[in-house]
Amino acid sequence: VAQRKSFKVLLMSGCLIHTPLLPLTVNNAGIGLIGPIECQSIDEMRTVMDTNFFGLVRLLKEILPDMKRRRKGHIVVISSVMGIQGILFNDVYAASKFAVEGFCESLAIQALRFNLNISLMEPGPVITEFERKVYENGVKTDLSKADQVTSDMFTNIYLKNYGQIFETLGQTPEDIAEHTLKIITMDDPPFRHQTNTLYTPMTTLKYADPSGDLSIDTFYKMVFEHDKVFNASLNFLKLLRWRSRKSFTLDKDKNNEHP
Repeated sequence: VAQRKSFKVLLMSGCLIHTPLLPLTVNNAGIGLIGPIECQSIDEMRTVMDTNFFGLVRLLKEILPDMKRRRKGHIVVISSVMGIQGILFNDVYAASKFAVEGFCESLAIQALRFNLNISLMEPGPVITEFERKVYENGVKTDLSKADQVTSDMFTNIYLKNYGQIFETLGQTPEDIAEHTLKIITMDDPPFRHQTNTLYTPMTTLKYADPSGDLSIDTFYKMVFEHDKVFNASLNFLKLLRWRSRKSFTLDKDKNNEHP
């Protein structure tokens, strides 16, 4: 039990976990960036890609050879639903997570040959200091390089609804840690796992229409044509939140607990 609690503390701290004695690596490093791309420098974008994507690549270049030699291991990567579905004004962050997802999907095929598992954890909003800083930096964005329509869209739609979206859909770090521990202790862990079932209908749209038009059109209408319905939906989802979070069984498996 003490080991389990210590592991959860590490997960919630945003640390990288690599255990030489146990064939397990958890990558939880990441930074965010929101706002119109006209107002973001290439250096800022490069920093996001370097941390979120190339940080993972550098890590795996270090630990993968040893895992292959052992022919045993589990690589757990904290990704995001934004690695599946892009979200308004999260262009660069979403790009970094799309890169992570594509990289891991390609690598997973090779990994199976060495009896290695790769799992992508895909949370939605998580209520952390990380998200607060992203929001605060977003508020400070110099919008002088953006046109008036884009500037108003970012300020009066995105930032205005940021808090409500997190209050409605946000999970705690403890939630993500519990989900991650559940995946780690599975005999046959999945490649992808979304931690927030409230996001499942949104990401399902992506797979329902290979052209991509359905998901983009739906999000557009939610934001610009049916904003009252969108806000009402958030309030309704708030009522369903706790019930929905129970849909993925997080009961501790006594067989997997250690004294």
